[in-house]
Amino acid sequence: MVEEKRVAEGDKRFLSYNRRNVLTNLLQAEEHVKAMNTLNFIEGEGSCVLKHLLLVRGELAEAISHASSLGEETKIYEKLRDEIESFLDKVEAEPVSFTKRELLNKIRGWRKEFEQTSTAYQTFMCKCLHAIPYLKLLFLFALGIAVGVLVHKLLLLLGV
Repeated sequence: MVEEKRVAEGDKRFLSYNRRNVLTNLLQAEEHVKAMNTLNFIEGEGSCVLKHLLLVRGELAEAISHASSLGEETKIYEKLRDEIESFLDKVEAEPVSFTKRELLNKIRGWRKEFEQTSTAYQTFMCKCLHAIPYLKLLFLFALGIAVGVLVHKLLLLLGV
């Protein structure tokens, strides 16, 4: 009984570790795609993305094992592992062509789906105000117009 509890606690810790590593590597793959100039996996630029996806595949295999021993659902881990495996097979077998947006959407889709395994990391639940950068631009634009109008009125007042 005590031994089973100790093993279960270990599996919980390792499953949490696997989840964090999956999310970390998917986020890093996203960042690499954003930085890519081309999408040529054969000549090496995309190899960093593939490296992160290989790490994700390994973490998913471990997560399946730990989740199974805890009696947790493993379908999402298996589905993601199979999709990544299929993607890697395709890239290795033939020259593939993706737009940057297509590849980014594919990786983000995997991440968004995987985030459902841990409520702490569900970015789609974020309540942050994503419009802040646009509001800053609007404020600066309006400020520029206001300063321009004031300068114009001042010049008219001075008779220039």
